[in-house]
Amino acid sequence: MFVTGSPGVGKTTLMQRIHDHYKNKGLRVDGMVTREVRKGDERIGFKITDLSSGAEGWLARMGDSIGPRIGQYSVDSEALEEIGVGALKRAAERSADLVLVDEIGPMEMTSSAFRSTLAKLLSAGRNVIATVKYGSHYPEIERLPGFAEALSLEISSDNREEMIQRILSIVDAWTKRS
Repeated sequence: MFVTGSPGVGKTTLMQRIHDHYKNKGLRVDGMVTREVRKGDERIGFKITDLSSGAEGWLARMGDSIGPRIGQYSVDSEALEEIGVGALKRAAERSADLVLVDEIGPMEMTSSAFRSTLAKLLSAGRNVIATVKYGSHYPEIERLPGFAEALSLEISSDNREEMIQRILSIVDAWTKRS
């Protein structure tokens, strides 16, 4: 399942709610989430978290010149690969009930290791929910077997609560079959 929506609409919050809901039910939830970091009213960067281990690091931040630039942010390729790619590799290898990927976007896609690991994960037949940066298209992902049949949902401020309930229903059906 792929979820998209405008920036700030609540995609990461949605993923965190899904994670908490199923973790509290005793399901094994693997994957990664990214969240913005603010200093006052200014967004200064993004942190990445491995949902299994809790390891966290900078995905990207303003002012650094540590890696590829996406807009005003520099991507911390080392943290992305250690935390994000590591989380996805473990998720592909283990028998998680659900895998969350937040997000598939230009920062994450600067890493060839991220792209190839994501492709392996999406091809592994796992129950995956991934957020995708609004308006983004990644041919190497869209060409994967099964992509065309995957459910794609768009979240908005108007349908956020309806979408969380819809996604929980779908995941409940997935995990009962597993």
